[in-house]
Amino acid sequence: MHFSFSFRAPRPVSILGMIVAIAIQTGNAVADGVQWTGQVRGLVSAQSDSMYSPLTLAGQLAPGLIPASVNTAALETELHLSNRHLSVIATVQGRIDDIAQTNTSASSIWVNELVNSIDRGPWQFSAGKKIVGWDVAYGFRPNDVVQQEKRRSLISTTVIGRPLLMAEYFNADTAASFVWVNPLRSRDTISNNADIAEEQALATRLYYRAGSLDLHAFTRLGQHTGASVGAAAAWVATESLELHTSLRYLQRSPVSTVEVENSPIQHSSPWSSSVKKNVGQALLGGTWTSENQHSFLLEAWWDGSALSGQQWRAWTRKNQQLRSSINTLPQLSREIAYNLAWQSQPLSSSANLRRNNVFARWSWQTSTWQPAIDLLWTPEDGGRIATASLGWQGDQWRIDGGFRQYGGPSTAVLAQLPARQTAYASASWSY
Repeated sequence: MHFSFSFRAPRPVSILGMIVAIAIQTGNAVADGVQWTGQVRGLVSAQSDSMYSPLTLAGQLAPGLIPASVNTAALETELHLSNRHLSVIATVQGRIDDIAQTNTSASSIWVNELVNSIDRGPWQFSAGKKIVGWDVAYGFRPNDVVQQEKRRSLISTTVIGRPLLMAEYFNADTAASFVWVNPLRSRDTISNNADIAEEQALATRLYYRAGSLDLHAFTRLGQHTGASVGAAAAWVATESLELHTSLRYLQRSPVSTVEVENSPIQHSSPWSSSVKKNVGQALLGGTWTSENQHSFLLEAWWDGSALSGQQWRAWTRKNQQLRSSINTLPQLSREIAYNLAWQSQPLSSSANLRRNNVFARWSWQTSTWQPAIDLLWTPEDGGRIATASLGWQGDQWRIDGGFRQYGGPSTAVLAQLPARQTAYASASWSY
């Protein structure tokens, strides 16, 4: 359940103010037995383009072809409503995509979760739209086979759940979950280039606790992607040290492929989606926390669904050829711009761009302040994403701010992403 509409009057703030006021008044009048909470959140972000990105160059060659990076301001309210059986999370957002011009605004309303649950002893049955996050890792979660949440976002917000039917069993040391996700999705609506989280699938998770060791087993049978199996473990070795690992084997995984090219300038996109068979994913990591709440996280993972090093080297050579063609074929500048824009297609084909990844994070928790620094590094080409953030938590207010930079050698895939730097600030008030 997600819809949006646009209008030209740049006044989402006043509209949202009325919505928030009505929501609070309604919440105060809700009948006994129903819990009502929410928050209002404002966000401002600014982004600069990367000079190494083929998408940036495409926009320079053909103005208007690629939307320019703009400063963005958004104000949203998130409402939580629950009783014994029903859980509802809904979000209303007003957004201005260019603060300087303020000539267009947009408002959107979506339902993050709408699920009805029934308890029958150790069993719980759920139907509706529900957030179901699995796996034990932080930077990448191979076995998050239902929600398939995008990780390492700049700011934490409530994700949008998946339509599903779910049965769960719990006791002191064991749990089992059985999920039919996207039950109304037909095979005809899923294609090779679709988000695999949208396909109809059956998924299971089995959990067993053996003292300080948590063991997980996962399966998934997708209508389009076939079967996958996975396992994960988390071990609290000492009061300060935790170790975890996650493994997954996929029968089929969507990937981007490029056709054999006879000319550097194509008349249509050479990229298409196909399926790669027998894909493996593996992660190993650990967390160490000191007595004064300094926390250090280190994870390394392999993702066989990403393009190979050879494919990325061919991709970089194609970018260089297109850049050279600007001087030798100036009469074809617009055609070159389209070819450069098409080169951005494989950048969204997998959860990870490179197969080998290393992630490190430091954070510190005080009574009110939470600073953090993290780094994602791709050792195959030296690419990196560095992020610094600072949060402050009061009784009802929370303030967040941060800065992210994409870097590495000019031939690194992460350095050729459209964004070079992103800064953000956010404030939220809970009621």
